[in-house]
Amino acid sequence: MLSDNFFHEQLNVEIIDEILYDFHKYGPVNQSHLETLSYYKKLHPVSFKKYESKLMFLMGLFYKTDEPNSFFEAIYNSYAQAILEDTGHNFSPVQADAYNSIKKFTNFSFSAPTSAGKSFLFQEIIKESKGDIIIVIPSRALLSEYLIKVKKLVSKETLVLAFIEIVNTKKTKNRIFIITPERGEELFKNLDKLNIELILLDEAQLSEEGIRGMKFDSFVRRIDKKLNNVKKVFTHPFIINPEAQFIKHNIVNDADSETYNQKTVGKIYIEHFNNNFKYFSPFDDKIEGKIVDGNIIKEIIQNNGTALIFISKSKIYDGSFMDTYAEYVDLCEEIENPEAIDYINKLEEFFGTKNDNEKKSLLIFLMRRGIVIHHGSIPLKARLIIEDFVNNKHAKICFSTSTLIQGINMPFDLVWINNFTFNGNEDQKTLNLKNLIGRAGRTTLENNYFDYGYVVVEKKNKKLFISRLNKESSLSEISELDIESNSNNEDFADIVDAIKNDTFNTELHLTETQIDRINNSNIDEDINFILNNFLNEEDKPLTVKEYYHLKDSKRKKIKKSFENIYKVHLRRQDLTLGEKNVLSTSIPVLLWLIQGKSFAEIISLRYAFLSEKDFRRKTRSLLLKKEITLKEYRKFLNEKKVRYSCIANTLPDINFRRGVPLFSSNTHLENIDFDKVVYDTYDYIDKVLSLSIRDPVSSVFILYFQKTMDQRGIILSNYIKYGTNDDTEIWMLKYGFTFDEMDELKKHIFKIDATEIQFKESVSEYILNEDNYKLIERYL
Repeated sequence: MLSDNFFHEQLNVEIIDEILYDFHKYGPVNQSHLETLSYYKKLHPVSFKKYESKLMFLMGLFYKTDEPNSFFEAIYNSYAQAILEDTGHNFSPVQADAYNSIKKFTNFSFSAPTSAGKSFLFQEIIKESKGDIIIVIPSRALLSEYLIKVKKLVSKETLVLAFIEIVNTKKTKNRIFIITPERGEELFKNLDKLNIELILLDEAQLSEEGIRGMKFDSFVRRIDKKLNNVKKVFTHPFIINPEAQFIKHNIVNDADSETYNQKTVGKIYIEHFNNNFKYFSPFDDKIEGKIVDGNIIKEIIQNNGTALIFISKSKIYDGSFMDTYAEYVDLCEEIENPEAIDYINKLEEFFGTKNDNEKKSLLIFLMRRGIVIHHGSIPLKARLIIEDFVNNKHAKICFSTSTLIQGINMPFDLVWINNFTFNGNEDQKTLNLKNLIGRAGRTTLENNYFDYGYVVVEKKNKKLFISRLNKESSLSEISELDIESNSNNEDFADIVDAIKNDTFNTELHLTETQIDRINNSNIDEDINFILNNFLNEEDKPLTVKEYYHLKDSKRKKIKKSFENIYKVHLRRQDLTLGEKNVLSTSIPVLLWLIQGKSFAEIISLRYAFLSEKDFRRKTRSLLLKKEITLKEYRKFLNEKKVRYSCIANTLPDINFRRGVPLFSSNTHLENIDFDKVVYDTYDYIDKVLSLSIRDPVSSVFILYFQKTMDQRGIILSNYIKYGTNDDTEIWMLKYGFTFDEMDELKKHIFKIDATEIQFKESVSEYILNEDNYKLIERYL
């Protein structure tokens, strides 16, 4: 579509007219046309402007149009009015078609590119709904974005939670639960208490992802069986066969599917090599080799744009990204916007770094310059603050890992793909790449304005990039559940069998086979030892200080008993050294949680432990008392190295053989990376304690109580499952409050149960703070 002198000629009217005619005939589906339009807008913005009004009509972006300026535009405007009259919404044709299909069919599965307006479509459907809604998302990384958006959409009478609990029944008209497939078990024990109108399965290509895909498929089969007539919507990006969801699960009840290829944003592609940038086209070799004038990254940053740089997690952890991209980091001056500073202050408060000169957070240092880091080990609350910071246009650069591929809606002017490692089979890698590219180019609401973005790839990856971009992606029409080889993984064989045979225990969140294995085991001695030594005479758990003051032999016995209790639900008899190290490291984190420590306090305590704070304090005291010289003081500090701590890792994992230290053994105390402590501690709370240990270990103590009626079994089970044995705090958790939020709020609660929260009069002072009011307004 591009001529040989494309970069030097004036805007070619014939080419523009040809593209517009193609859009009129087929819709905006041709990526090469969108690329050409992007170049014309970049190179000839004034000449291009007169075509943008017509272009918005032809692309079906009716929410970005003014009054029609021609007979042709008037015809399209009539089409827009017809959509408005038919649906009651100012939809694009894609949104309108999907909306009507969702309303018409019980089961609808569709695929659409990023920026097709799926979020707005779902918002309108959610606002119209009267019954309960289940939204299934692929990852907890998406939770914060969904919770914020959905809570803004609905009234106080709609309960919105990130798990399934039937609470606030007196004041709730309907409920919206936003869950991952792992949380889906809770649905089936509460079906009789719910009036489910819609189940929305977003980013449903999760079905391809191993054991998580099996859990997703199991959930789909169970809702099809138990909620056959409830409306279900499956969404995917960039796949050609959305009907595969129905084929693999034999869903035949009133089902339809659609693939939408219409795009809304153009792309310009650039290759990078040795700090040089050149244009290239994945669709037309006439662009090949033209050097980009100046530095496109600097230009975007200096013009208040935002660049996403996709890098590996290891480069974030070792800090090497700071050297690689130093010239761009240096461009970003410290920000002064009060709203942006408020976000940073909230993050400092959450991390516990405010007014603490010892804890140096690179994440917060960079955020002060409008540079954010985003990956899956950043705590959920911190990610929520970071995502708000980006979406409110305070960020200039975002260094991110694959969490953005999972559907988080943060658009950027430019996406630079430095890390070209994508997980999964070839279809999944292609899909993930396209999802990432979809982040390039903001979809603005400005009328008569064509949006485009830049995609930068490393020269060494260009050939593979072009191949994948031009390749179609499809879902398998056979579920992972039906592939026999998936039963061969010893750790997950029970789960695979239970998924296939629907033999999960919804109360204990274990399979019936695992429960039988626990009941038939010989671990009463280990359980008794833990109950006798983990709980004191008042049935309160040990503090971490008390735990570390135990004799080595007793502490080793606690660790061994804890290992035995954890592994009893598994098929294998022994844990790897790495798995044992993870369990050992998780014990003090569990105890801190049980003590009700805030996240900032837990970080501070773990950082102090790893950095030998007591040793440093005593040594400094000796120096101040002049009992040692300055030279001896420095020598003692230099010789003392960081304590060993195994990195967090999801359990069980037979391939985690030896365990990986969080810091190398020769790391000096003053060189401990504070952010790594934050990330790893969150991983222990989330991936280890919450997702790996909680269900099997708490279930062991529940089953022990049922057998012996020893009340301590229930007490310790509650501590492991909830982090508390306090009834009020357990109810507050069920209402969605975190321990950090409970600390101040609890004293203002008069009564709390499944029906409502009754507040004391003192709550009127508590809600004078705007953040506090937002926290509880739905329950007032």
